[in-house]
Amino acid sequence: MTRELPKRTYGKTGVRMPILALGGAGVLQDASRTAEAVAIIREAVEQGVYYLDTAQQYRDSERIFGEAIDGIRSKVFVSTKSARRDYDGAWRDLENSLKRLRTDRLEQWIVHHVSYPHEIDRLFAPDGAIKAFQQAKEQKIVQYVGISGHNDPQVIRTAMERFPFDMALIPLNPTEPHHPRTFAKEFLEYARRKGVGLAVMKVMGVGRLVGEGKFTVSELFRYALSHPIHTAVILPNSLRELRELLAAARAFTPMTPDELRALEARAKPLTDQVAGMYHQWP
Repeated sequence: MTRELPKRTYGKTGVRMPILALGGAGVLQDASRTAEAVAIIREAVEQGVYYLDTAQQYRDSERIFGEAIDGIRSKVFVSTKSARRDYDGAWRDLENSLKRLRTDRLEQWIVHHVSYPHEIDRLFAPDGAIKAFQQAKEQKIVQYVGISGHNDPQVIRTAMERFPFDMALIPLNPTEPHHPRTFAKEFLEYARRKGVGLAVMKVMGVGRLVGEGKFTVSELFRYALSHPIHTAVILPNSLRELRELLAAARAFTPMTPDELRALEARAKPLTDQVAGMYHQWP
């Protein structure tokens, strides 16, 4: 019998979430590889991965996910995002996302890549996007509302003081503690105290941390899940990569503090290679 994926309680939502989630970038946004992408998504769901993460901005990802989950909608936790900062734009994004995903509801809707203080002001203006997120939740179109950030943990913390977000999506890998604005040191404990669901991305440094002389998928996955988070959003580009990730998730054991520090020391020379992938959003 195949071992179930380990689960963690997703903050105050109470949802039991597998520690492995499926991200919608990479091959899963490539229309020319739709059949392959659909096969990856369906196998992931069959194997117990039900948190599916996509976004309005991920090219054809929402449409591909919509095709993949047709007929199995009740088995998945669908999360998408809007980067619009205005009320009308956010509502249009939501309407378009629902159409592409072939659904009438979302388990989760995320304010996408909030990076700078001026964005907070725009989001919370009288005609800002937060009002759309709040209304979508009140109308039960959306069950949970989240926020994602790649650039500055203090900006995300400021937003979370102004709105009761259910979750946050942030970067985490062994280079992260070496950045001048580090989510590992400036956000993880804050999120734990707030009791929000916590998902992480960029676990493999968008592939730049994997390979000869670098790290294995299993090492990077273990590193992320050895922190007080709930799920890691990973972007497999093939069925082989998906199966490797599933094996890593099923075999997960937490790293010791010494092991974590050792990985961070090994990663330090690679920090600049991955920094621009999430700390320098325009």
